[in-house]
Amino acid sequence: MKKYLFLLLIVPILLFSSCSADKESDTLDIALSQEPPVFDVHVNSSQSARIIMAGNVFERLVTLDGRGEAVCELADSFYSLDDNRSWVFVLRKGVLFHNGEEMTSLDAVLSLNRWLDYNVSASSMLSGARFYAVDDYTVRIDSPSPALFLPQLMAASPQSAVIYSHRMFDTLDDDGLITEYIGTGPYRFVQWKKGESLSLTRFEDYCPYGGEMDGLAGYKHAYIRNLVYWFVPDSFARTAGCETGRYLFINEVMNDDIPRLEKNSSLVVSRGEEAGSLVLLLNKKEGLCAQQYIRTAVNLALDLDTVMAACYGSGGYVMHPDYMESQQKLWAVTDDEPRYDAGDKEGAARILEENGYDGSVMRILTSNLSNMDKSALAVKSELEKAGFACEVIVVDWATMMEYRSDSSRWDICVTAMTQVPVPSLKLFLSPDYAGWSDDARLAEMMGKLNESRSLDEASMLWKEIQSYCYDYLPAIVCGHYQSGNLYRKELAGVIEYYGFYFYNAMLRS
Repeated sequence: MKKYLFLLLIVPILLFSSCSADKESDTLDIALSQEPPVFDVHVNSSQSARIIMAGNVFERLVTLDGRGEAVCELADSFYSLDDNRSWVFVLRKGVLFHNGEEMTSLDAVLSLNRWLDYNVSASSMLSGARFYAVDDYTVRIDSPSPALFLPQLMAASPQSAVIYSHRMFDTLDDDGLITEYIGTGPYRFVQWKKGESLSLTRFEDYCPYGGEMDGLAGYKHAYIRNLVYWFVPDSFARTAGCETGRYLFINEVMNDDIPRLEKNSSLVVSRGEEAGSLVLLLNKKEGLCAQQYIRTAVNLALDLDTVMAACYGSGGYVMHPDYMESQQKLWAVTDDEPRYDAGDKEGAARILEENGYDGSVMRILTSNLSNMDKSALAVKSELEKAGFACEVIVVDWATMMEYRSDSSRWDICVTAMTQVPVPSLKLFLSPDYAGWSDDARLAEMMGKLNESRSLDEASMLWKEIQSYCYDYLPAIVCGHYQSGNLYRKELAGVIEYYGFYFYNAMLRS
């Protein structure tokens, strides 16, 4: 048996200043830029759903520490057997759900197998294997092939491998989505007012674990009794609300506002490392981008720095050809620079002419969230200079997610995607995710990556995969945005790591 260690070079930012360890406060008001359509985090990969529900209301068997290693949360221990083909998770005893029932392997098995049903990356890696109960507190899965990255997928997948109470599976709606929120976390669900807010309150019978918080793992104090997440898509309204004290924390601060905000002594601007990427999904199921020459011409034509600046202003982003973020040194790729951010309009026009492009309209879909519509307009302008006819379709975030799943509605979709710990979690590489990367060679290469027997082997395979991706073009990663949050100085102890979390936050008088 061996304990699994994984080194991912991401350092958490802890917004902390000295304050009384026993200070408790009543309510923390937080303004988010995005309201997800559902809070079923097995299904929904949006960051806002994860930030609110995963870690607060629901917890995972394993989570990430500050070094990016998968470590225990609801599990007491875990280990691999048979060259990473089998994984065993021993559950903590005495952990209570919000309904007062103890968590057992029944809850874990039902939850993790449902997670596999929705998580293409995980189910593909495990070749159809399923979790099963060894006893009341032991869960196991046996895969026909090595599953080196399984703990990382369980710890940090955009579709979260949280443990639901088995009671929730009796109340699914007609679409198979959850209608109750019964977790083990330090906060329990109170109310979701659609279009306005979601409220949580402290779970007084929470069963904490671990010592000092390290990354996302450790003792959760829940000093603040109530968390209220307000959905405020307008960046000016979020910022003004924090300036006046209406909200004590907001996300996605507009980069152009930062110089002014940094002069306000009552506020703190937090700018972290690369937190994700702005991505152009390319629809390969039908329409223009199903043709390889069109994707090649699009990639050649675009000045990606212009596209990034339209969304993030003068700064707040980093340009490099890697699909993964630059702090993730294991996955660094440096050989694709010539095929990234070319901005060659004449070369793209030649490709269109040589292949008989007939002037069909390129439909560019995006949302009105966080300036992504401005990036879509920049893409339109860039492509029109190369000879494309284009139209931009701007809708709200929930509608965009609905349209994105319908291949008949768009050719390019402009969206932001948060960082992931392993390349297997890049959703645009999947044949089942929007963009539909149904390519035999890519599938074969991703299969080999998932079956890697060592991190060194995986790193070399990823370099080959990304090089091929610059030929095939499953998507275009325009650049990498840096996290930008704003909070008032009386707020301390917020964890900014793969998002932002308030279970150890405190308010100073």
